[in-house]
This record gives sequence, structure tokens and C-alpha cells, in this order.
Amino acid sequence: MKTESRGKKTKPKENIWNVPNALTLLRVVITFVLFYFIFSGFDFRWIISLFVIGMITDFLDGQIARRFKLTTEFGRKFDMIADRMLMIGTVLALVVDMGVNGRINKWFGFQILIIMTREIISFPFALLAFLARKPIPKAKIIGKTTTVLQAITFPLILINIMVPTTEFSIYFSVITAIAGFFSALTYIRDLKELGVTS
Repeated sequence: MKTESRGKKTKPKENIWNVPNALTLLRVVITFVLFYFIFSGFDFRWIISLFVIGMITDFLDGQIARRFKLTTEFGRKFDMIADRMLMIGTVLALVVDMGVNGRINKWFGFQILIIMTREIISFPFALLAFLARKPIPKAKIIGKTTTVLQAITFPLILINIMVPTTEFSIYFSVITAIAGFFSALTYIRDLKELGVTS
């Protein structure tokens, strides 16, 4: 005798094989290529160009996912991981490489540090949400703004390192740090509303 479970809804299986997730995967690949470029001593122009391409894929995957209704919970988490890998990974790799080779001073090191304000503040909470397998908050305007500012400011800092006579990157660094601070607070608040943090 067959019994049917009533009132129990099964969550539809997500189709993760789509263009947005492929672009996100491409961003992960670009990150590892950047690691190779950095530690192999490639010219900064190659590193800047590849980094910008990686950030463009971040813009495109979100736009395509929303435009063609291809958003998935897996895609959102994968996108967040790929973003952090590209930004945090590239910054750490450059700081280590330039620090070892004596190519960075405290001034530019400080700028690189403050543009990572969002990541520094929110990373422990993001890791907690990921380990708890909780849904992550939807992207807010302040978060997208911070990402755009990082995509602009980080290459500017590298340009300033190549051309030490210019110092305009500090202005963008401060603006990025302020946006990152409020973005992190917004992210933590959203996690609290989802019950991830108390």
C-alpha cells in the first residue's frame, strides 16, 4: 500500500550549468593565472589588465543571471567565493611578492589594506554563514558600489606604484574604505536578519 506525504514541498533542484556560473568559474581560473603572473614577475600592465577582465566577469555574470532568470543559491554562493578569491587572493599575492622583493612601501601597503575594509570586517561572518549552509544575503547597492570602487582603486594603486610621482590613488582608497565599511555593516545586519548571527 502506497503512502503519500502531504503538505511536504520538495525544493526544486537548481540547474547550476549555466552561463553565469561559467563566467564565475572563469573568474576563479583568472585568479590562479594572476597568481602565476604575480609570482613569475610579469609586468604590472598584464596583472592590471587581467584583474580588470576578472572584475568584468563579475559584472556580467550578475547581469546575465538577473536578465535571463538564471539566479540560483549555488550561483550566489559561488559568485561570493570567486569574488573573494579574486580580490583577497590577488591582493595577498601581490603584497607577499612585492614585500619579499622590496617593491612596496608602507604608504601603498596602507592603501591596499584600507580598500579591503569590507573583506576584513565581513569575512568571519561570511565564513560562518557558509559553514552553517545558510542562504547568503542578496547583493545591495552599497555592496555593488564597493566592488566597483575596488575594481577601479586597486589598479590605480598599482599604477601609482609603477609611477611613484603620482599619488591620486589615495583619494579613491579612502572612498573605497568608507563604502566598504558600510557595506560590511549592511552585510552583517542582513546575516543577522537571516538568523546566521545573533
